[in-house]
Amino acid sequence: MLSVLIPVYNFDVKRLVTTLDQQLTQAGIPYEIIMADDCSEEVFRQKNAELAHGANIQYIQNETNMGRAKIRNHLADIAQHPYLLFIDCDAAIQHQHYIKKYIDAIETMRQQPLFVINGGVAYQDEKPDNQYILRWTFGKKREEESAAKRALNPYHHFTPFNVVITKSLFQQIKFDETLTTYGHEDTLFGCQLKAHHIPYLHINNTLIHKGLDTNTEFLHKIRTSIDNLILLSENQKDNKLLFEDNRLLKTYQRSYKLGMLPLLRRIWQNKQAKMEKKLSLKPSIYLLDLYKLSYMAYKKA
Repeated sequence: MLSVLIPVYNFDVKRLVTTLDQQLTQAGIPYEIIMADDCSEEVFRQKNAELAHGANIQYIQNETNMGRAKIRNHLADIAQHPYLLFIDCDAAIQHQHYIKKYIDAIETMRQQPLFVINGGVAYQDEKPDNQYILRWTFGKKREEESAAKRALNPYHHFTPFNVVITKSLFQQIKFDETLTTYGHEDTLFGCQLKAHHIPYLHINNTLIHKGLDTNTEFLHKIRTSIDNLILLSENQKDNKLLFEDNRLLKTYQRSYKLGMLPLLRRIWQNKQAKMEKKLSLKPSIYLLDLYKLSYMAYKKA
């Protein structure tokens, strides 16, 4: 019935996989858990490979890094069951009914040949060390939302962090493998779901996002993701949904019409270091938005 697909990179997934295996066994359904390690460091390879035991748990070791899009496509290709549950390796299960909630939700959607079920993401309430504070603040303010709030703009919130999708649907869309670095492969996927009016159910079945990046790492990932977004926008110039649904692209277009791009470029050239220092010391979502917008203006000059 259910294939649980976990791309792994430099993270110990022992607790996650063990808990999933226990809950799936208790549910009494046909299942498999497939981990695909995307060329992690040796210490993580050894720990995670130990989990592959029995008929239901499979471990795959990649000798070269495939990237976020390609590895998820590969996992879906080899999955044996009609429903795919994608989980990121740095997720943590909060409650003992995690799998049951998804099974119940699948039952309510069975009449639909194609569908998506999104469980959501949460972050720990306790503030982390200062070196991780920016990623945590962004997650709490922008990503941690109830199912009811997510459902107001359902496709905007697509993410492979914690989602069930019918295999037949995934095989029709898949992630864009031209995006080999971090960021926005899920943005295009969400637009494709919306374009095809795919039934999309949001439920409160969150996983905790545990793998926080340092402030420096997160800012680097932001810049990389914007590079991907620029590439997408250039390759998808006729994709109105992409420009309507993405906050940064909408703001960039508005700034262009208002003649603000030269100012934004100067802000990036003269204030980048100061913005990064402020964001690391006292995170501000407003300043982070300005950081993103000014970087995009600079890169698209």
